[in-house]
Amino acid sequence: MQMNRRKLLATAPVALALGAPSVSFAQLGSLFGGKSAGGAGAGPDLSTQQDQLVRTYVAAGKDVQAANQHLCDALGIQAAQINASASADSLSASDIEASDKAISDDTAAIAERLKSGAKLKSDEAKATYTKGLLSMATGVKKYLDMRNDAQGFASSLTSASPLMIPKLKSGAYIAQNLPGNVSRMTDVLKNAVQFATSNGIPVPKDATSLI
Repeated sequence: MQMNRRKLLATAPVALALGAPSVSFAQLGSLFGGKSAGGAGAGPDLSTQQDQLVRTYVAAGKDVQAANQHLCDALGIQAAQINASASADSLSASDIEASDKAISDDTAAIAERLKSGAKLKSDEAKATYTKGLLSMATGVKKYLDMRNDAQGFASSLTSASPLMIPKLKSGAYIAQNLPGNVSRMTDVLKNAVQFATSNGIPVPKDATSLI
């Protein structure tokens, strides 16, 4: 029985019907450079860890959504429509994924517009763009600050009971996707700051401190 449980934990997919690539819990921990100092099973229970992880991730996503809206407005881009439930304080993995998809679509559109040689001529547009930079920096900082919590959760998943796995979809999704999000959003912020600097747009110190 113990051997079967170990085999299940070694092969259980983290994505769990989210359409993301299948990653074992052991591999998930390695995304963050190995297990946390406390080891698997240390600290709060998994449900508590997941709740905190999700709330922080959702809050960071809202900041980035606000940033994208400001940047899209300044650049004359139609921002992606986000389902109301996906933009709320939902703990659903599918809603979090939907929010991430909208964020990704917006940031891709913004990046494309910046590359095309966009110009912000009015002071109003420049002020809106600066607001976007500030919101983006706030969201990116939250993503960065939650890396240790995500690492701890990923490590704890290696000893999760098979009965708990279906209840941990949101935390597993975040732990799997956070490293990539941190890298992508840091690059987005860097490019947005470079554009601002080249076009005489005020750049908040909070934005430059993260790149």
